[in-house]
Parts: sequence; C-alpha cells; structure tokens
Amino acid sequence: MTTISSICFKLKGLASAQCRVVNPSLFYATGTALATLTLVLLLAACGVDSKRFRVEGRFLNLNRGEFYVYSTNGLIDGIDTVKLEAGRFTYDIPCEREGTLVMVFPNFSEQPIFAQPGKSVDMEGNASHLKELTVKGTKDNKLMNQFREAILELRHPK
Repeated sequence: MTTISSICFKLKGLASAQCRVVNPSLFYATGTALATLTLVLLLAACGVDSKRFRVEGRFLNLNRGEFYVYSTNGLIDGIDTVKLEAGRFTYDIPCEREGTLVMVFPNFSEQPIFAQPGKSVDMEGNASHLKELTVKGTKDNKLMNQFREAILELRHPK
C-alpha cells in the first residue's frame, strides 16, 4: 500500500533529478529579466501620460451626481461635466502646460485645482463640508489646501 508521504518523496526525488539536468542559471537570468520587464510595464501602465492631467476624487455623503469644470486660463475649452458614481470620479484631460481648473459643485461652491502636465491629484472630502475638501498630489494644490485651512481656522477658531 502506498502512503501519501511515499508519493511526495518520489515526486521530490523526480523534481530534483530534473533540476540537475537543466542549467539553473539560465532560468535565474530569464526569470529576473521577466520580473523586471513586468514591473516596468506595470509602473508605466499606472502612471499618467506626460501630456495629460488626472483628477481622481472620492466624496462621502454623495453617492451619485455631477458637477462642472471650467478653466480660468484656457486649459480646457468651455465647460466639462464630471459624473460622480458610487462617490467616486475620474477626470482626465490633455495637458501640455500648467493651468487652473475650477470645479463647481451642486451648491455652487468652487474649488480651484492647479494642473500640471504628467501629474495627477486626489480630491477627497465630505459633501456636507465642501469647504474642508483636500486636493493632494502637487505642491501648488498642497499650498491651496493650507490656505483654505488657514481661512477656516480664522472663521471658526478652536
């Protein structure tokens, strides 16, 4: 009668015999090159094209809706509509120079976003408190967050 441990032992012996026949350095070099190539392709796929700008947003207390985007300096023509689904949105535009986008929310409050080619920003906030919205991802947007926080602090000191 054959036990499971004896089957495993036979398979282990067979595998080690096969490994001795083949040059392991060939597999190591090929495996390393394949892993490097895969990593490079994954990183390239996740980034933003050098001539595009992306805004990804998440809102609490707002599951579905839409708001508008315009530019104060011609970065986009006219007005765009951004659709929010499941509290999230992505807005991606061609961008060959720095510029300013303004998002207009359903309550008519506005949020400037400073766009740069090849960059992306994350916008997060609570729809009930749009004045506390944050935009992260570039230095200019970080400075705008600090300015907005300072204004809020002046209005509502702790």
